[in-house]
Parts: sequence; structure tokens; C-alpha cells
Amino acid sequence: MAKSGILSTRENNRIKVHYAWIYVTERCNLHCDYCFFRHKGLKDISLQAVNRFFSLFKYHQTEPSTLILSGGEPFLAKDLLYQILEKAKRFLKKTSLHIQTNGVLIDKKDIKYLKSLKVSLEFGIDGYFDVTTRHRRGLKPDTFNRLTDNIKECMKADLACGTTMTVHPREASRIREGVTFLKDLGFPHMDVTPAAFMTWDKDAQACFKRNYLAILKNKDLRSLMYAQEDKEMIRPGDMDLSLHPPGHLLAGDPFLCLPENKRQEFSIWDIKTGQIRQEVLSFYQEAYKRLYNGRPYLTYREFVMHHFKLVNKMMGYAYLNAGAINNILKFLQRAHVKICIKNDQ
Repeated sequence: MAKSGILSTRENNRIKVHYAWIYVTERCNLHCDYCFFRHKGLKDISLQAVNRFFSLFKYHQTEPSTLILSGGEPFLAKDLLYQILEKAKRFLKKTSLHIQTNGVLIDKKDIKYLKSLKVSLEFGIDGYFDVTTRHRRGLKPDTFNRLTDNIKECMKADLACGTTMTVHPREASRIREGVTFLKDLGFPHMDVTPAAFMTWDKDAQACFKRNYLAILKNKDLRSLMYAQEDKEMIRPGDMDLSLHPPGHLLAGDPFLCLPENKRQEFSIWDIKTGQIRQEVLSFYQEAYKRLYNGRPYLTYREFVMHHFKLVNKMMGYAYLNAGAINNILKFLQRAHVKICIKNDQ
């Protein structure tokens, strides 16, 4: 098996993938103060690891609903990014392709190419210039204008786009301003999320909730709010996978925040051979199994909330402000179910 490059587990322990991430590079042209990639370096993903990743899907007869290419900033490794996209287009026939980007390095040729591949883009922008540049450090007036111009060019070209607006605790009172600004840029939908590595005291949490609810009460703004995480049902046995430079394989997106030694410790496969490390895979699967506690499914937001707790367990101490973040995420779930989904938004 090892010589053929086929990645196997025990026959009765198949992997079923929901979402998959490939972190194309650790490099970034910005220095966001709340960045979830806490231990960035200069490494890029190896194409050997990407090939093994796609072989894993084939062997386990599974295919992610979406493959998300991220970083760092993936357009800093554009040639590599495009090689991965072209491989994915050949090997993952049923998978939608998605790129997370800060949007500064995109040009018109990229927009045309990405549209030809039916790739969607997710821009990181937190609202007005002063809010965004205060925390997405490295953005200046010219680069912020380039970002908003690129967004408009993507909209003009009918390239599928969305945005994630990360909220720093000190900006919790300005959520509505940010959402309005992003609406005026033309985004059809957006995800507003709390910055996980910042300190959310009780006052900041209350401010976030109060201002978020005010948005949901406005029909025009509510229609833009991303509630898919509260509609998606994750069945027992489903899992996310994320591939990290130079080739570590972890169980999902939030594990991006782990330091290199922990990524190595909890990599599902051996980075040199690509062979599944059964004890690590079982660690993740048992953790998820206990979470369901006899329930037929979880919403995707609940699934992700569990990741934050698991990260702390893997680190052996309170690495993330998981209690406060999960408190806000639970609030988002209740608010979306009660207001957004109820009103068919």
C-alpha cells in the first residue's frame, strides 16, 4: 500500500469528508492582529502532499462538498495555487472550489481564469477603512482601495463572491456599520464572526450580541447574513480535513492555530510516507462520537464549536478563549434559527 501511494485505514474505519482545506502557503502580505494562523512561517504546501490528499479521497470513496484553498495568502503562491486548482478540477468532479483571500493581489487575468474554473472567492474585509486597517495591518489607503476595486471587478465579472467580516472586541459596537459598508460593495452574503484569539469580556460579548440582533431585525441586512452553518446537518462519521504546509493532515479548519510541534503530533498521516496514523485518526473520531451523544446529527456550527474545545485539550491548557467564543457562537446559532431561518432567509 505504501509504495502505491494509496492511503488506507482499517477496512471498517473509512473516512467520510465534509469540507476540505488546503493551506497553500504560510506566507502572507498582511499582519492581522487577530490572525488565526498563529504560527506562520515561510513554508508552502508540497504537491506530493496534495496528490496524497486527492488519493485519500479516491481510496475512501469520498469527496468533499467544498475544497477551500487558503493561507497565509494563497495568491502569494499563485503558480502553486493554480496547479492545485487544475488538479482538483480533474480529480474532484463533484466538489465546489473556493478560495479565501485578503484580495489585494488579484488582477483581471485572475478573475477571468477563476471564473472559467467556476471558483468562488471569500474576501476578508471588516468594513470601513479605519476598522479594517486597524486590525488587518499592512493595508494602506492605496492597498485598501485596490482591495475594494478588486471586489467590484469580481462582482462586475459575475464571479461568485462572499466575505468574512471578523469582529475585534473593540469594534463590536460598529458591526452594523461594517455590514452596511459590505452590502454597499455588492456582497450577496457575508459571515460575521468574532475574532477567536482576542479577549472577549462580558461587556464585549453583550455588545456583540446586542448589535448583531439589531442587524437581524432589519430585513434588508438580515437577508445578507450567512446562516448556512445552522442549516447544514453533520451526520456521525462525517469529518472535515485540512492539509497544512508542508504536508500535515488535521481534522478541520480551527486546528490551523496549532503550533508546528502540535500539528506534527496530531497529523492524521505520517508526513513522510502518507500512511494513516490510526491512533490519531481514532482520537478525532472518538471525540466527535462522544459529541453526538446519540443524536442523529449536529449543525455545522455546533461541530465547529467542538473544534475550539478540542484545540484546548490538544494544547493541554486554555490556548483559545473557547468559552467566550463558543458563547457567542451559540448565540449566533439561536439567533439565526429564531430569526433568519424562520423567516426563510
